Amino acid sequence: LLQQKIQFAILGLGDSNLLLDRQHTTAKDCNQVAQVLDARLEKLGGYRFCERGECDERTGLLEVDPWIEMLVGKIKECL
Repeated sequence: LLQQKIQFAILGLGDSNLLLDRQHTTAKDCNQVAQVLDARLEKLGGYRFCERGECDERTGLLEVDPWIEMLVGKIKECL
């Protein structure tokens, strides 16, 4: 178990364009790997440093910059 020995931050980069069989898709639909990894690290006792980000190529990955800004803010808080 990680037991608070590791901090983690996860940003999923998905592409809902690849899910052509669905009428409506979002970043949540194409970031299952990020979701599973996040849950597993938490279950093993890791400390989530910041909220998981989920991005979608279909939206031009607009979610990336705000997530990075949030991560940098959290890092600055620790300094």
